[in-house]
Amino acid sequence: MLAAGLSTRFPGKLFKEVGGRPVLLRVIDAFQAAAIDKTVVVANPINASLLHMDVEIIINDKPEWGMIHSIKVGLSRLIDADAVVVSPGDHPFITSSDIDLLVANHGEGKDLVVLTHGGRIGHPILIGRDLFPEVMLLNNETEGLKSLLKTHQLIKVESPNPGILVDIDTAADLELANSMLKANTQWH
Repeated sequence: MLAAGLSTRFPGKLFKEVGGRPVLLRVIDAFQAAAIDKTVVVANPINASLLHMDVEIIINDKPEWGMIHSIKVGLSRLIDADAVVVSPGDHPFITSSDIDLLVANHGEGKDLVVLTHGGRIGHPILIGRDLFPEVMLLNNETEGLKSLLKTHQLIKVESPNPGILVDIDTAADLELANSMLKANTQWH
């Protein structure tokens, strides 16, 4: 899980509340309830100091290097895993069922599994071990994970959850998310 960004558009966004719970903690809750072995959060030093949960925290001392650097920092500690599920920490409506759906669709020759809703790719995504070396070579100049999505066969799995498309980047997004929460009981 990625929580190392600088949040320049909306400082502190990961700790703003949706439904009375901080955005990042809602995502952590989903990961901890999923059928995965470990929950790891890659965080910048400030966000790491604010996390008081039973998760492994990996510090990204260079958050200004972008999201792909955070992914590589986390992946370097999980290199022996069969796969990793990657999610930004600002997607408050990801559910454990979404994560389990990714894992259920991973297997031989299925190393890049993405969730879609209404034909749009959302978060999180699953990256299998065979792609780890390639991910470690990515950088912002190669468009990060976008280049991986463009150059490999995607296993697209339709999720019934529109929340895989919702992220919090602005105060207006936060307000909209809280309104959406009132209308959708699956996210409580």
